[in-house]
Amino acid sequence: MNQADIEDIADKIRCTAFFGTIFPNADQKRFDDTNYFNRENIFHYRLSKIRFFLGEREGKPLIQGLQTFFKDFYGKEFISEESRDGTEKELDIKDFEIPSNDFICNFHLRMGYERITQIKLKTIKGKEIVVGSDEGEEKVIDIINENQEYMILFFFGAYRKCLEAIAAGYIPIKVYLGPTIGFFELRKKYKNKFFKQKIDEKFDKLSQKDQVLFRTCGLPENCFNCVIKYCLF
Repeated sequence: MNQADIEDIADKIRCTAFFGTIFPNADQKRFDDTNYFNRENIFHYRLSKIRFFLGEREGKPLIQGLQTFFKDFYGKEFISEESRDGTEKELDIKDFEIPSNDFICNFHLRMGYERITQIKLKTIKGKEIVVGSDEGEEKVIDIINENQEYMILFFFGAYRKCLEAIAAGYIPIKVYLGPTIGFFELRKKYKNKFFKQKIDEKFDKLSQKDQVLFRTCGLPENCFNCVIKYCLF
């Protein structure tokens, strides 16, 4: 993939509306993971885990803040700073693991007075987490919850004693995986036993390039994902 293609894909990254309250003259702190997805490294990292710090206020669940984890092409983990007030003792910590073959596609929010009251995340494979309480107003977050066609890449927001604002960066999955989408489509077909049988019957007559292609699509998931990462990298 050449640099022009990479820049074109990077230009397709969009951000949701910024939900919450910003206090310019207060001691509010910001967090921002956009640096993991710029023109130089857009395929180098993936969001692998989100850690939520949870507390309580007036007997109701409170989202104090969060922490994000990313993995690079080689599986090395990069941990962002804890986006929360370290002087506030948490009552619970919840981790949301995102496997290498999965990604967050839906992002739901509730907001109360000057804080985020609830966050709900769902992956393309149906994995889900809900933190916070049902209080507050449910927010409509752009178009990413209308279907499962977008991949959430990162989050940014602000906090003090609790999480007060948040937004997400996302990209159409077909754009992000555009250079390798054919591999996924062929792999899906190859899992059909009738399709696979027809290919196996004439495998020796295929070109060497096509033989490699079909063998790649038949690899175990971990090995197949490594090939895709290599193509993207």
